[in-house]
Amino acid sequence: MDLWLALAKGVFLRFVLAVTILGLLRHVALSLAALWVAIRRAPAQSLDLRQIFGETLAWLFPIRRLHRNRFGYSLASFLFHVGVLFTSLFLVNHIDILRDQFGIGWYAIPKGILDLLAVVTIIAGSSLLLFRIYASSSRQLSQLSDYGLLVLILGIFWSGFLAGRPGNPIPYAWLMLFHTLSGAALLLVIPYSKIAHCVLFPLIRLGSAVGWRLAPLAGGKVVQRLHGPEGRQI
Repeated sequence: MDLWLALAKGVFLRFVLAVTILGLLRHVALSLAALWVAIRRAPAQSLDLRQIFGETLAWLFPIRRLHRNRFGYSLASFLFHVGVLFTSLFLVNHIDILRDQFGIGWYAIPKGILDLLAVVTIIAGSSLLLFRIYASSSRQLSQLSDYGLLVLILGIFWSGFLAGRPGNPIPYAWLMLFHTLSGAALLLVIPYSKIAHCVLFPLIRLGSAVGWRLAPLAGGKVVQRLHGPEGRQI
């Protein structure tokens, strides 16, 4: 068991991170290339980069937007994202693995704080899963992958949280092997699932702004295509 755990934290982890990073870089490169082409096709209008940057930050930290629609769901989603991000990046065990394998590391948040955040994340993630199952409005928009990703993330958090409890009846090595392999599976699917928005989100507002820019005289062509030659611009 120790050998399998060492392989999962060593060679296999390096392979998984390489696939994840290359996959995400591919998404970013293709998105930037598409944006560049769109900008070149409509050079007459300028982009308000300050406004786009402000809107991006507002959605990255949507504290003021939580109450606008489905407050409970929005709050659970926000807490879930915060918990996943902070426990993944600032848990001392994760940082130690990075130092051992790649020689890099940073400041770790105290374990007691992250334990509390892990509980909040499990509650928030479970609430999101139940909402997708029982709320018809969300169930109609959900795909099988949406449920699978939530179950996978919850399994990672449960196994990691239980492994750190002294009264846990499940052998530590088995829990950690499950935790490590589940985490690796999540990393592998990131570039091929909705989680890829972790790197694409900053480009969403810019892409939306570019997408609504029209080349000179394009408005008249759109009107004619929609309404025929008798259509008139407003």
